[in-house]
Amino acid sequence: MNEATRNSIRDHISPILERLVHRRVVTEPFDEAQVAAKNPFGYRLVPVEVWKGSKFERSFVTILGQGIFEQMAKMVALGSGAFASNQHDTTFTINTWRNEKIEEILTSHRNSGRKPNWNAEVAEILQLNNQNYTEVTVKFDLYVRRSDGREEFYGLKTVKPNLDQIERAKRDMLRMVTGTNQNTEAYFALPFNPAGEGHLYRAAGHTIPYKIFEMDLDPCVLIGKAFWNKIGDDNNTYDELLDLFDEIGSHFSNMIRRDYFQIDTDLN
Repeated sequence: MNEATRNSIRDHISPILERLVHRRVVTEPFDEAQVAAKNPFGYRLVPVEVWKGSKFERSFVTILGQGIFEQMAKMVALGSGAFASNQHDTTFTINTWRNEKIEEILTSHRNSGRKPNWNAEVAEILQLNNQNYTEVTVKFDLYVRRSDGREEFYGLKTVKPNLDQIERAKRDMLRMVTGTNQNTEAYFALPFNPAGEGHLYRAAGHTIPYKIFEMDLDPCVLIGKAFWNKIGDDNNTYDELLDLFDEIGSHFSNMIRRDYFQIDTDLN
């Protein structure tokens, strides 16, 4: 990543974390008495810091998913020299037989346990042709257009998405790659692997996505390093992002220790 991209990410993340700290410290401070009242047995068994940390963690995990990853992905793609936008709508027409086949495939995933296979499904849909078309609009969390004209569409979800989210994403992906004549790529993307980078997603214990995608085999599924390196168009993007988060985190970790946990520390 170039320095302009790093600065854009810093400038995006820092105010979000500052607002979170302010909310947890000033506007909605931790209330120990409330914990004692609502969980009287648990409160008496473990240090209050456990409850205080848990409250901060819930807020942090929420903003990390909602306010950071999607926008950061756009910044990374822009920094690679591509055009990029979030919440991108595309309207086009698709052969009605193909559109019906997509619904049939998704229904069979849910109801009859049809095993997902992205390449086989796309090939099956592309074999169907008739003279009737229907207009559809698809929405992707991230759209990227490369300098050579290639278009990439990403459904970027939380690392443990629910079934409805996954099904909607696959519907849009299948419509995009079988309903247009353009050089398009569509991906189901997760910002990190909850099982740990380099491990099979299945090891995280969240099996719901396997009803719709073969998470460990389908080429349309990008998780963690594979996703960030793809949009950054560079095999070092993921590691560079982790280094940048280390840098940003070193400042805010000290701030949180001092202001929220009230632990004496020197703020760098």
